[in-house]
Amino acid sequence: MTKAETIRKLSDELGLSIKETESLYDTFVGGMTTLLKNEVGLTIPGLGTFTSDIRDEHESYSPHHKQKVKIPAKRVVHFNQSVAIKKALNGEEDEL
Repeated sequence: MTKAETIRKLSDELGLSIKETESLYDTFVGGMTTLLKNEVGLTIPGLGTFTSDIRDEHESYSPHHKQKVKIPAKRVVHFNQSVAIKKALNGEEDEL
């Protein structure tokens, strides 16, 4: 689903204009990015937890150039799904 499709669907479900929905979407994504950039995790109940980590610098092989290349350290995002979404995706009944 593209950003435009997501915003259109959210707009219909929330009864808001496309502009209002896009503003909410951008604010949410911006806030989430800021938290992850500052090494603060984010948990969305019923969905899961987002955390960021620094992947160390390492060497890899480039088949295009046929030589080893050094991959610099960089920040990556990890996602752990919640038990609720895991059960929903696998068709399991909620035991609550």
